Amino acid sequence: MPRKKTELSPRPETQTYTESGNLEAHIIADMLRIEGITTELREFKEDTKKRLDKLEGWIVAIVGVTVTTLIATLGGLLFRVLT
Repeated sequence: MPRKKTELSPRPETQTYTESGNLEAHIIADMLRIEGITTELREFKEDTKKRLDKLEGWIVAIVGVTVTTLIATLGGLLFRVLT
């Protein structure tokens, strides 16, 4: 069975801003995109900070309970050994 030839689609040519005209509109659009990305990053940073602060509180509480339990257990054992 003979193979069919597949034609490759031509690559679209990219135009630089200076060739496409209306340079100011492109610059403003890029600035708005950058501002949007910056805003999203700022919001992500704030949300992440809040979550990490909450996680830090939980970790401090867990370590505090563990250390307190360890000290109480050692104190109880020491009291039984000495009496």
